[in-house]
Amino acid sequence: MEFLENLDSTYYFIIFGVVFIVGYFIIKRQNNFKLMLQFRLIFYGFVMAFMLFWLPSTPSLASFGYPADIDDIENKQKLLKYLQDYNEAIVKTTEVVYWMIFITVFWFVSIIFSIIKHFKIDKSAE
Repeated sequence: MEFLENLDSTYYFIIFGVVFIVGYFIIKRQNNFKLMLQFRLIFYGFVMAFMLFWLPSTPSLASFGYPADIDDIENKQKLLKYLQDYNEAIVKTTEVVYWMIFITVFWFVSIIFSIIKHFKIDKSAE
């Protein structure tokens, strides 16, 4: 998925945020707690699957190889290319893992908040 690697992460999260907010308000109108939880779970799964494809592919990391001796990186150009390739892959992987953790924590907290709110409303209705 080459096109995913070329776009800035900000655009992805703006698009996902707009889709989530629109879907959230459409489902909230129906006032169905079970449907709301299902929507959040499905949306979370979709975002996590998308981010999985956003990671740099492992074969590209393996194809860089490891220098066996100094002759493999005999000139400065080879060394620079080698370090740039690894740095790019590490930075992209770190960014994706950061966002996956952030989204997971945000999703988990929002689910817990919704469940507590739902049970408070049910308890006060009795």
